[in-house]
Amino acid sequence: MANSSSSARPSRTPPPVEAVWLTASVLHFDLADGRSISVPLSFYPPLLSASAPVRDQYEIHGGSVFWAGLGFKLTSSDLLQGRRKTRRSHQK
Repeated sequence: MANSSSSARPSRTPPPVEAVWLTASVLHFDLADGRSISVPLSFYPPLLSASAPVRDQYEIHGGSVFWAGLGFKLTSSDLLQGRRKTRRSHQK
C-alpha cells in the first residue's frame, strides 16, 4: 500500500505571488496557481496609513511581498489564512 500522508499534508511553502495591486481600500495578490486574493487594507494598518506612492513601492520575493519603505512584509499564506498584521517586519 502506498503512503499517501505526504499528499495529505498542506504545503508550508507559500504559493508564489505573480502580481500585486492596491486600490484605496483593497490589497490584491494574483498567485502562480491561478488564485486571486483580495483583502481589505484595514487588515494591514501600515499599508492603509501609507501614501499611494509608498504602497506602490514593493518587491515580490516568491511567496512574499516586501514594502521596503514601510519595513512591512506579507506572504500569500498571510492573506489566504486571513492573518491580520499590525506590526512592521524589517526583513525581506
